[in-house]
Amino acid sequence: MAYMQVGDIRLQYDDKVVDIKKISQIIEFNKYLFSDYKGKIISIGLPVSSNNNVVYISDFNKFFDNLLKALLQDKNVATSLEHPDLLPALYTQLLVKKSIQNGDTVVMLNDGISDDMLWFMIACKFFDYRTKFNELSDFLKYRYNSECIFNWLRETQRFTTYNYLLKIASNYLREYDLSFFDNIGEIVSKMNEESIALALSLPNESDYDLPKVSLEDLEKIFFDFLNSIRAPEQWKNLYTKLKNENKILFEDSIDGLERSEVFLDVDGIRKIRVTTDGTIKCFVSFVHEFVHYVSLQGNMPPFSLFEFPSIYYERVAANYLVQIGYDENIIKQVIRDRNQNNLDIYSSLFGLLMDICKYNKNGVITKEDKIEPLKKSMEIIYETRKKLAKICKEAGDPIEDLEFLDMPNYNYEELVNKECDENITSFIKNGLLVLNGYQYLTDSYLVNSILEKQDGDNTLDKMIFITEHLEDFNIEKIIHYFGIDSTFLSKSKILKW
Repeated sequence: MAYMQVGDIRLQYDDKVVDIKKISQIIEFNKYLFSDYKGKIISIGLPVSSNNNVVYISDFNKFFDNLLKALLQDKNVATSLEHPDLLPALYTQLLVKKSIQNGDTVVMLNDGISDDMLWFMIACKFFDYRTKFNELSDFLKYRYNSECIFNWLRETQRFTTYNYLLKIASNYLREYDLSFFDNIGEIVSKMNEESIALALSLPNESDYDLPKVSLEDLEKIFFDFLNSIRAPEQWKNLYTKLKNENKILFEDSIDGLERSEVFLDVDGIRKIRVTTDGTIKCFVSFVHEFVHYVSLQGNMPPFSLFEFPSIYYERVAANYLVQIGYDENIIKQVIRDRNQNNLDIYSSLFGLLMDICKYNKNGVITKEDKIEPLKKSMEIIYETRKKLAKICKEAGDPIEDLEFLDMPNYNYEELVNKECDENITSFIKNGLLVLNGYQYLTDSYLVNSILEKQDGDNTLDKMIFITEHLEDFNIEKIIHYFGIDSTFLSKSKILKW
């Protein structure tokens, strides 16, 4: 007689049982089926005795199939298997697990369903547990062709899963950022208009050589700046406290990337990190992060307004530097950097935000919905090329590259499938952080509208109050508070998709 431990179950078997390793692996693959036997002994091929803690099995395969049949007859399991969102949810869970195993996710997504239960549910749908029980049983025992089943999920559930994730994103916005959700059509329309203008203007702008500044001088400028914006005394006290407790970290810029942030350090304490290249630009970055720290003294603000006070004060800080004698190119550089940041964010978010708008307005997005505009855009390119060739020919300079005049022969289905897979992967990798960035866009437009209104001290006082009570505001309240109702399009002018 020999023994083998498999999780919480102990196997007891005769030495003549030659497939004990295979049996132990089957139990390992299907722990949910054997959950009632935790802490017990499963005896295989041995005489029956009166020990109540021992389960005697003469035919393991038959025993396994009986357990499986009993589970499939459970009403809760049967109901779950018929849920309309089951397959996209299972495919998402499978992708999450693969991503975590490969270290490809930046957030710890919920992968709560166990591997064995996940594959059980998937296999029940792939094999149709009502008509292909034997095939289902064999797969659960040995997990052959699991990659084939994964590919089946990808090909059959691609757009269903994408819509499933769009629904999650929409529900999140509806619950936690209703103001942005209600105005997303107008906001995306405005973003599109502004971003086209930015794309045309940025290539014509250049970097400027900004003057150097020491940390001592930066501190003096910062205190003078706080006085200029009528900051309350507690802001100055907060700065002094952060400095004395070493919660402000200035780090040299190594690769030219901006990594300034308010963050929770490994000790669980919130701190400010500022990337510095030694120039006066560091002052503007510090003001941005310090204002974040102030606004986070209360409850967490709505996501769409998270950057609003900081972007406002970075612009005011740049203007202040010019007022005290620095070159006006500082303002141009700050605005240029913010515009470039916004354009980069918009380029990465445009497709997703468009799809959220379409999903909320028209419901499920199909493959055909994605192919049709792609085809139309290619047809426009083709017609434009033909017109250009005609103009060149009439001008006596015909286009010699005949391929230029060929209609693009793309595999549109393959292109939209690839885009859909990439969007799903981004959701899996980043979770709802895939939406991260839109707050920079909305808040930049709000700030521009406020600065254009030029309401002097009244605006300064309002911004102090907003910064300290940001959790009490949303986009609509900000618009009404400052009287900038024309910032975004009216609801009667929602972009038609």
